[in-house]
This record gives sequence, C-alpha cells and structure tokens, in this order.
Amino acid sequence: MGRLNSKVAIVTGAASGIGQATAKILAAEGAKVVVADFNLEGARAVAAAIKAAGGEAAAIALDATSAESVRAMVEFAHAEYGALHILHNNVGGTDVTKDLAVVDLDLDCWDKVFALCLKSVLMGCKFAIPLMIKSGGGSIINTASMSGTAGDLANTAYGVAKTGVMSLSKYVATQYGAQNIRCNAVAPSVVMTPAVEQFMPEPMLNSFKKHTLLPRLGKPEDIGHLVAFLASDEAGYITGQTIEADGGLRAHLPTTADASY
Repeated sequence: MGRLNSKVAIVTGAASGIGQATAKILAAEGAKVVVADFNLEGARAVAAAIKAAGGEAAAIALDATSAESVRAMVEFAHAEYGALHILHNNVGGTDVTKDLAVVDLDLDCWDKVFALCLKSVLMGCKFAIPLMIKSGGGSIINTASMSGTAGDLANTAYGVAKTGVMSLSKYVATQYGAQNIRCNAVAPSVVMTPAVEQFMPEPMLNSFKKHTLLPRLGKPEDIGHLVAFLASDEAGYITGQTIEADGGLRAHLPTTADASY
C-alpha cells in the first residue's frame, strides 16, 4: 500500500465496473482521485466510498465525447489538487443492435463508437499531458479490449476503435516519453462488470469460460490492480505497451479447450 502517495489521478467511467474498482484501488494506494462519469450520482457515491475508507476523492460529471467536458475535467483536477500524475482513460461502449458486421453496420453508430471509445481517449491525453508535464511527469493507462486484438462476427466499430486505442497509446508514448510521460494500454477479456452480468448471454459467457485458461473470468479488480501497477514507479520503465489481461484466453490454440488429455 502507499505506492501512489502524493499522486493525483483521474479515472473516467468510474461510477461502476472497471473504473470504479480502479478508482478505489488507486485511492487505497494513496492517490487523490478524480472520479469522472456521465452518471454524476454514481461518481459521487464512489467518491464518498473512497472518503469513508480514508482516501481522498472528488467527483465530476463527464461527457467523454465533449472536448469542453474533458477539458473541464482536467481543469477540475488542477483546481482540486494542483497537479496530475495519473490518467486512466476508461470510457467505452457500443450499441450491439447497430454495431454489426461490415455490410450491416450502421454508419452513425460507427461515428458514435469512435467518438466514445477512441476520440475520448485522444482528448483525455491532449488535455492531461500539459498538466502532467508541469507536474513532473505522469502515467496514462488506456482501456483497450481483446476485441481490438482479433476479428469478430460483429461489434466491428468497437473492435476497430479499441485497436486505435492501442495504436494511440504507442504514439503518446513516443511523442512524450522525453517529458517523462508514460502511456500504456490494457486489453481485458470478459470482465464480470454489472453490464456484462446483465447483458451478455449465458452461452457466450460459457464459451469464454471454456477458452479461458484460469478457472474463472475476470473481475474489475483484476484490471484495477494492473492499472495501479502501471501508474506506479514500479512500472517506471514500461511504456508504449498493451498488456492483455485475459486469463490466458489468447495464449493457446483453440483446440486446447476440447482436448481430452
């Protein structure tokens, strides 16, 4: 504990799921955390829970598709805590009824998904990096996805946008490493967030369980702990990487799940 003492962090999409777990873990490690989410009531609840546990946190409403909202979030962190050292760009999502195979894909959905999943990350980096440089450096961790590492039968816009997140992370790492800015991406497989538990069909969950080497699917805390490591000085020589946190899902041949030995 205490790996992030004196650090200031922003976590987007922090009212639930991976963002909520990350915000709480960063705070437990000593960071002062700005909890940002479109759901302000949920963000306030997370900030209150962090304070009740002895940490420091402040909540702010965020529309991750709005440049002014993202800029205001960074300015809020500066006003509240005077610095910024950690940014977890975690907002993302898609409309599974419209984000289909290429021929059937709704083009407006493509634009909206790219705004939410990729442009939001770009804007977070764009507005945070100058404050990070003034703060002596920082670590940016962007949430990608296994959907960005391989093709699928649907969710085309989401997968391509998440591939963009991985590439953007390398560009940020390359352009600002000399200013002591590190940038990495994390690519989770299925993580049992409230949204996954509510909307993912049981046969699909069972398929992921079958092909995951470990005897369980991911938890939000699994990703939160990885983000905390990448934010810490322990990861001080790691930048421009995508860390796949997938329980071994992509480490083996597909025949492995059906092997009888």
